[in-house]
Amino acid sequence: MERRWLSVGLGVLLYFGTACASSLSCDVASFEAILNSLNSTATVVYAARIADGGNSFDPSPEYPINATNLPALCAVKLNVKSSDETSFSYPDMGEYTHYGFAAVSTDTGHLSDIQDSSWALNNPESIVDWSCHALHGSVDLAKQIVSSYYSEHDTTPVLIKNSYYTGCATGGRQGLRAVQLYPDDFDGVLIGDAAWETTHLQSWSTWIPLQNYPPGSPHYISPALFGSLTTHITKICDAQDGVTDTIIQDPAGCRIDYATLLCLSSSANHDACVTDSQLVTLKKMFSPYTINDTIAFQGLPNGADPSLLASEANAIGYGYFQDFVYNDTSYNFTSYTDDDFSYTVQVNPGRATANDFDISAFERRGGRVLMYHGYADPLIPAGSSIDYLNNTLEAMKLDHTQLSSFLRLFLIPGMNHCVSSAPAQPDTPWHIAAASQIAGIAGRLNGVRNVTHSVPGYMDPKHDSVLALMQWVEEGAPPEELIATKFMNETAPVIESQRTLCPWPKVARYEQGDRNKAENWFCD
Repeated sequence: MERRWLSVGLGVLLYFGTACASSLSCDVASFEAILNSLNSTATVVYAARIADGGNSFDPSPEYPINATNLPALCAVKLNVKSSDETSFSYPDMGEYTHYGFAAVSTDTGHLSDIQDSSWALNNPESIVDWSCHALHGSVDLAKQIVSSYYSEHDTTPVLIKNSYYTGCATGGRQGLRAVQLYPDDFDGVLIGDAAWETTHLQSWSTWIPLQNYPPGSPHYISPALFGSLTTHITKICDAQDGVTDTIIQDPAGCRIDYATLLCLSSSANHDACVTDSQLVTLKKMFSPYTINDTIAFQGLPNGADPSLLASEANAIGYGYFQDFVYNDTSYNFTSYTDDDFSYTVQVNPGRATANDFDISAFERRGGRVLMYHGYADPLIPAGSSIDYLNNTLEAMKLDHTQLSSFLRLFLIPGMNHCVSSAPAQPDTPWHIAAASQIAGIAGRLNGVRNVTHSVPGYMDPKHDSVLALMQWVEEGAPPEELIATKFMNETAPVIESQRTLCPWPKVARYEQGDRNKAENWFCD
């Protein structure tokens, strides 16, 4: 018997389909016996059957919802002691069991809200777990448990045919880190909006609100004005991409005359205009953060709303310096300087930055990397994923054709952070059945409703990125294009529009006919 399995970089719980025969029962004693046979120090928190159509029952703080309408499965939660300072705990997951996977997910050794990094304070072991160790350890143990659980006659190990990974943001970074450090863990990885350049991203996230500080100063831009400016910039760029539809198809190709945004300009939109000093602030949002003429991190693309990070101090940035870098909770973002950037790059807590770009070992064994990034992501600029590709090209001394044989990036115009349409681009087709696109993110961004998995009505490799990755790995057919879907009111099954996505550096261009149909867009 051959089994596939998949790891998702959020939470951790083992889910085993019960439709396939197993010599073991779904109970604590059976999994304790497996762990004992593996000489594992892990402990079983629970083992419980979930009936066909049932729900999960163990939500985590960051993802306070349960998976619904699951196939019949066995849910097993474990604790794995990795050091004297931390342990891994494995909360819920379920979407990928519908594909027939045995699935695992990890919380990387802590439970916290997305803006709470206090678990890392004076806790280097936990930082290493979060960086890479927890995922690898979970993968290694899970493969052994899956093999034992489905073993025939208690002695013959079951061959795991393929291993896949999917994750977005930090989950994307962890997937890239796994490919770099542990090339045997996965056969294919689906990586979204990757926060791969940790030291640089967290520095930028601390630097960017400082450029708009303090509130009330001449150069300060309020959240409401940022929103109006984003809408106005979207209209300018939308008019340049061949079809007016509220979506910026090619943010990098948009050219803006910033002088027209000045309130004194004769062509100014007075609901979305700025003073000279505010214009300096605005330009900083959409320009790279540079130090001594060297790019430290990419700026936001046209169409991304700066207000989420730039309107006030955000714990995503300064919390990193408090809890990861300096172990000093008194650190304040207003004290940030370029020296802080240099120091964190030198320290690189937990070796989290995924900058070991030569993934030859992964490529040699047939590994495939399918990346995607929301082009309107306001938290992680899409340019950082382009930087990752360019760094990989340079490190492996390849041309783009050679790189695309095992690594491809799809930019999704108008998509927010991992899921949903950006507020100023509400008509964006964005659903490709990737990580968190059904469950949403931490109650802050909503996914697609009334969907258990995939793309209802279009469960095929063109519309479903998981199936596209599987086809690439198992059949050698790379995705030449993907099709993103927008459901009416973000609720399946009624489709509002679909659009072709192209592997970078190609851009989808409108040809003719109904612009809401993917067949009328081609990759250029």
